[in-house]
Amino acid sequence: MRLVKLLSKVSRVTAFLYLFLIITQFVTGVYLASGLEQPPIFVLLYFFAFLWIIGWWLQEDARRRGISWVYDSGFLLYVAWPLVMPYYLLKSRGAKGILVVLAFIGVYIGAAVLGMVVYLLLAPEGWPIAG
Repeated sequence: MRLVKLLSKVSRVTAFLYLFLIITQFVTGVYLASGLEQPPIFVLLYFFAFLWIIGWWLQEDARRRGISWVYDSGFLLYVAWPLVMPYYLLKSRGAKGILVVLAFIGVYIGAAVLGMVVYLLLAPEGWPIAG
């Protein structure tokens, strides 16, 4: 019941952000395990899509919480998103913000590790493996 209550509070933007992270980090993990380079188009699309989703999430979350945001958030996100996100979460949620940061880091790393494990377990003989 507690999980259902928690999931009902999650916005569509938050769900989209986590889904994006799970998929892209899983793919990153597969490429890391194989030792192959990611296609440049994937890297480029990931970079811009990630910044767009983070910006979208920040705007939506700030609007829901009644927090004013800087005028040029795009440049701020481009330059300092790894610092802005934890600061914003701690400022808007207090100590609970640490749990959100840890969940984000866990999904980010966990999906990549899962991608590596799946690749290593399922890669047919002769497929490249980083080593």
